[in-house]
Amino acid sequence: MADVTSVRPEGDLQLVLDLSRPSAFLPEDLDLPLSIGPNNVGTGAFRRVARATGVELERFDRYYAGAPKIERIVIRPSDNLRTSWSRLLRGEVDMVTDVPPEAVEFIQNDDIQVISFARSFQFLIAFNSQSPVFRSAAVRRALNAAVNREALIARVLQGHGEAASGPLWPRHWAYDGSAQPFRFDPGGAEASLELAGLHLPATARGTPGPPARLRFTCLLPADFTLLERIGLDVQKQLYDVGVDMMFEVVPIQDYDARIREGRFQAVLVDMISGPTFARPHVFWGAPRRDGLHAFGYDNAEAARLFDVLRTSINEGAVRSAVSRLQRVLLEDPPALFLAWNQRARAVRRHFRVPTSDRDPLFTIWQWTENTDSQSVSTK
Repeated sequence: MADVTSVRPEGDLQLVLDLSRPSAFLPEDLDLPLSIGPNNVGTGAFRRVARATGVELERFDRYYAGAPKIERIVIRPSDNLRTSWSRLLRGEVDMVTDVPPEAVEFIQNDDIQVISFARSFQFLIAFNSQSPVFRSAAVRRALNAAVNREALIARVLQGHGEAASGPLWPRHWAYDGSAQPFRFDPGGAEASLELAGLHLPATARGTPGPPARLRFTCLLPADFTLLERIGLDVQKQLYDVGVDMMFEVVPIQDYDARIREGRFQAVLVDMISGPTFARPHVFWGAPRRDGLHAFGYDNAEAARLFDVLRTSINEGAVRSAVSRLQRVLLEDPPALFLAWNQRARAVRRHFRVPTSDRDPLFTIWQWTENTDSQSVSTK
């Protein structure tokens, strides 16, 4: 938002933003949560209704795109996924918002549909570039070459993911598909680590854990089962090339604080990286500020190319900058990129959900019953 110099109204329905320079990232930067105003005034298809028992929404008949068919939405929190699934199977609720990969086949039946969609989030192990162990780009490339992403996706994500090799969203229109991703090459990874002077000792020499040519600690949030399983799979693969990745598991509040303060060697995260380049710019191309550029990645050419993308409105210039930036980030990777992930929603087949590749929550105002009735409530 630093490029915005002023905001002024123009008529009843228009705002004009004055900028100090062109800002191609501004539209995505404006995608910010807004507080509900006085008298429960919002802009969506549903509005919140005060209830002592929980969150309840009612449809807004004057929604600009048309009144929703669903009259009422009741949100019922659950302590765990097992409780949510039981409620869904018993017909007590109509949707569970997050189905983990291993449960998709279990939860889907003649009465329940599971709708999966790709997210612009990816699992990655971010390196603290200020840590001596990660200062070498050759070491970071070797770690990326040591991991079989397809095997990880099959084993842990049950096939619900796409291999990642950088922070740029591969479905962006300017993404260069000809850029060669990291190839699984454990032999090459070992050779690169050897050339970097990281030799495998015969014994552990008094240090904890097995003999290792490289040892580092990865931060994990407590009670995040999927991240733990991903971490264990990567740990085993790195061990095969003589790298010992140890874990430090902390409560989520401490996890967040330590990332923002840079108090870690490496950290396993589920990070937003799209759909445009504004998000990766914040983490990998912007100067350190407000804890967002907490990984300390510093590559002058990457910063320059991110700035080109931030200010350019020429399609050819954008495509050229993206292609070059992809190659810079492959040569000097700021993280061990693992997989772009998917999310799944479980919905009772009582509802007809519009077909699209988007999150069905975004289309809930368009849902209809699979009957002639027009009055629908959902929970």
